[in-house]
Amino acid sequence: MEDILNKQFDQLQKAIDGITELKNKGPSPEEGRTAATLMFVALKHANREVKQKIKTGRDKLHLEKSKVDLSRLQLQNLLYEVSHLKKEIVRCQKFKSRDTQLDLLSEDEYTSKLPSMAIDIDNLSSHKKHLHRLECELRLRKDLDKQFSGFLTSKQELLQDNLSQTQRYISFAPALRTLLNSTKPLQDALQLTLDVEWRLSVVVKYLPKPLYILFINLQSLQRASEDLSFTAEVVGYESEAQMQDLLKEKQYALLRHSSRSDKETGSLESLSPDPLDRAMTPHPLHICITIGSTGSNQLVLSIRYFELIKCVTVWAHMNSAINASHQGDVNFVHHLMRHLYTNDLGNEIPIPGIQYDLQNSDLTSEECLQYLEAKDYGKPFCWLQGMCSIPTVNSSMLYNHEVYLNKNTREIIARVARRFNSWQRLSLQIRGLTFKDVDLYTLKENIYPAGLSCSLVQWTAITLEEFHAQISDVLKISSDDKGIIYNSYRAVIVRGSAKMECFIRIPSNYPLEMPLWILNVHWNGFHTSQNNSAIKMMEFWTNSLHPKQLEANERMLYAQLFRTIYSFDIFLETEGSMQSTIEYNKEKPYIKAFAKKCRSRPYKYIKKGSVYAFKQ
Repeated sequence: MEDILNKQFDQLQKAIDGITELKNKGPSPEEGRTAATLMFVALKHANREVKQKIKTGRDKLHLEKSKVDLSRLQLQNLLYEVSHLKKEIVRCQKFKSRDTQLDLLSEDEYTSKLPSMAIDIDNLSSHKKHLHRLECELRLRKDLDKQFSGFLTSKQELLQDNLSQTQRYISFAPALRTLLNSTKPLQDALQLTLDVEWRLSVVVKYLPKPLYILFINLQSLQRASEDLSFTAEVVGYESEAQMQDLLKEKQYALLRHSSRSDKETGSLESLSPDPLDRAMTPHPLHICITIGSTGSNQLVLSIRYFELIKCVTVWAHMNSAINASHQGDVNFVHHLMRHLYTNDLGNEIPIPGIQYDLQNSDLTSEECLQYLEAKDYGKPFCWLQGMCSIPTVNSSMLYNHEVYLNKNTREIIARVARRFNSWQRLSLQIRGLTFKDVDLYTLKENIYPAGLSCSLVQWTAITLEEFHAQISDVLKISSDDKGIIYNSYRAVIVRGSAKMECFIRIPSNYPLEMPLWILNVHWNGFHTSQNNSAIKMMEFWTNSLHPKQLEANERMLYAQLFRTIYSFDIFLETEGSMQSTIEYNKEKPYIKAFAKKCRSRPYKYIKKGSVYAFKQ
C-alpha cells in the first residue's frame, strides 16, 4: 500500500508540474486538470483502504491485548495461589502438636506398663500409632490420678493422726518435766547429765522454723557420728528476738486498727527510714557453722533467715589461725559457695511466687539481691534452702522440696569441706611459688629430680586482660565462663639463654575445672602454639593433667609446673640438636627425639621399676 501511495503521489506531482508548465506557455490546461482530478479519486480510494486496514489492525490489536490481559490475570492468580500454598506449607512445618510438650513414657515403660495395648498395632500408620499411644497413656494417667487422690486422702488421715499424737505428746511433756525434776537428786547421786545432754539452749526456741530445722539437723549429725570437723552454734540474743516479735505484733496491730493517728505510724516508720532496710531486716538470731579443726584455718558460714523473701542466705569468711600460713588473696572464700551444684550461682531468689510478694512491697528481686550482697548477707542458694526444708523453684522452673534432710545436709557439709581443703592447698601452692618458699628439688611432684635443669625465676599475679591478650588455641576451646571468676598469674622459667613465659588462669570453680596454662618460648625467635606444633603439644600435655592421674598427697599446680619444666627441657634438647651450634646437650633419657610424621616430642615420663624414660 505504501508503494501504491508513493506512486500515486509521484503521478500527481508530475500532473501538477505539467499543468504549471502549460499555464506558463499559454495554452489552456483543462485536459491536465481533468487527469489530475481523476488522480485525486484514486488517492481517495487508497486513503479509504488505508483507514480500513488501520481499523482492522486496531481491532486485532485490541483482541490480542484482551488475550494478554486475560493471561496476565491468570498468571497473577496462579502466583497468588503459589504464595498462599507456600505460606500454608510454612504454617504446616511450624505447627507443633500439644502432645510434643508432654513427657511420654519410654518404649520400655510403655511396653511393660501397657502390654495389652502395645500389641496389634504393627499394621497401623505412624500417625495412627501415635494417636493410639496417646489414648492409652491418657487412660493410664487417669488411673494414676485416681491412685493419687486415694493417696492424698490417706495422707490427710495420717496428718490428722499425727496431729492427735502430737497433742498427746504435748500433754505428756509437763508430766515428764515433773518426773525429771523429782528425780534430780537421784541423777546427781548417779552423776547423770540427762538434762544437760538433751536440753537445748533457751535461745534455740526463738529461731525461725527453717533455721531451727537446720540447727537440730546439725546437732543430730554431730551426736550420731561424733564428727568434730564442723561445729554449729546460734549467734544472737534472746532479748533481740523477743523485741522483734513485739515490734511485729505492734505493726500488725497498727494495720488492723487503721484509725490510729499518723503520729503512731510515723513513730513506727522512724525506726527505719529506708523501706528496703525495714523490709529486708534479717532475723536477730542466725547460725554459724565452723568447718575445720582448731589451730588451723577455719571456714565460717553465717546463715540468716529473711521473712520477706522467705529464704535463708549464707555468707562465708575465713578465720585464720595465728600460726597457719595462708595466701594473701583470701577472696576465694566469697566464691567458695558457688558451683557446689550445677546452675546454682545464687543469682536469683528460688522461692515459688516470691515475685508477687515483692511487688506488693514495691520491690524487685534484683534490688533484694543487691542489698544482700552489699550488707554481706550472702546469697540464697537452692542447696541452702534444701538444708532448711524450704521448697524451691530454680531458673528452669523445676520444683524441689528436699525430704531426706539428714543425708542431704551431711553431703553438703562434706562437699563444702572438700572444696575448702582443695582451695587451701591451692593457696599454699600459690604462696610458695610467689614467695619462693619451696624447694623444687625436694617436692614430691618432681618426677625426675636429677635432671632438673630449669629454674623458676618469677611467679606474679596479672590481670585477666593480660591473660586474654595471649594467643593460643586453648582459649578457643575453653569452657563457658558464665558465673566463673578467674585469677591469672605469670611464671617465668629460664634455662641458659632460653626463657619461657607461662600464663596461668585459675577458675573459681576449682577443682571442678583445672588451671589453664598458655606457654610462650623466647629462644631463637618467639614460639607459641600458633607457630610451633611442639609448643602446642607442650600446652596440651600440661593442660591434660587430671586429678585422677595424681598419686596420694600430690598437688595439682606443682604437678602442672613440673610437667611444663621438663617439657621445656625436652623441647630445648631436641630442638637444639638441629641447630648449627649445640647449646643444650641431651640430658634426659629418651629413645627418639621425634616420632611419626607429626614429629612429636618425648614429653611423657614413664617409670617401671628401676627403668625410667621420656617417650612420645
